[in-house]
Amino acid sequence: MGPTTFKFGGTVMKRLAAPIIAVFLLLPAQRADALFGIGLKYVSDSFSVGEWTDGDDFFTLTGGGFDGAQLGGLFVYVDAIPFIDLEASFETSGGLYDLTFDNPVIDPLDAQFGWARLSQYYTARKKVFGLGIPMLGGGAIHVGGGINNHQTTKLADKEVMTSILGDLATGGAGMDLEKTLTDFVENKDNWIEGSGIHVQAGLQVKVVTFNVFVNYRLTMAEDVVPGAKSFSSIWAGLALGL
Repeated sequence: MGPTTFKFGGTVMKRLAAPIIAVFLLLPAQRADALFGIGLKYVSDSFSVGEWTDGDDFFTLTGGGFDGAQLGGLFVYVDAIPFIDLEASFETSGGLYDLTFDNPVIDPLDAQFGWARLSQYYTARKKVFGLGIPMLGGGAIHVGGGINNHQTTKLADKEVMTSILGDLATGGAGMDLEKTLTDFVENKDNWIEGSGIHVQAGLQVKVVTFNVFVNYRLTMAEDVVPGAKSFSSIWAGLALGL
């Protein structure tokens, strides 16, 4: 079935004209030149995952831990609503860690694996005060908060290794452990889901038709960063105002 096509007759357009005009008249005059925008962002998460280790006389397992995660994403925002602005972000970040594993029946594993999160943030923000920035244009300081949802990979700890090998001391004969473990942690069916709330504060500066954003954000959500109930992020973005 092809895409649905909507056709508006002249009568319908006439009926819609008055409400549309009224909406534009009620919008704040200073925002009429950029009702919304879409842009790309760089994200840097601040947290620490410590080394994890386990073992006995028959196996050893050590994860190197890692500090922070980085990457980026896409965001959209609406500046046309009186009193508040709305923002939606779709982003990912990740970090690398070293992993070693040894037991009597397979070749020792010494490899690097990745931890990643995929997240959606929905934020309502309010301008605290405006800024006049010479040679650039207007700027504003915003504060806000909202809700978020996440999917994160599992770390290759004892629980994960046991689900793959069974008996850590004797399991894995003939297995390509590095490939099997990579496939396991990258399979989204094995990812962890979580949600929470967040607060953020930052600067928005208009440069011609573009908007530059720099924000600090605190995310309060369990089951996202291993062993932590919250983490902070700094994100910077460049958006085209439309």
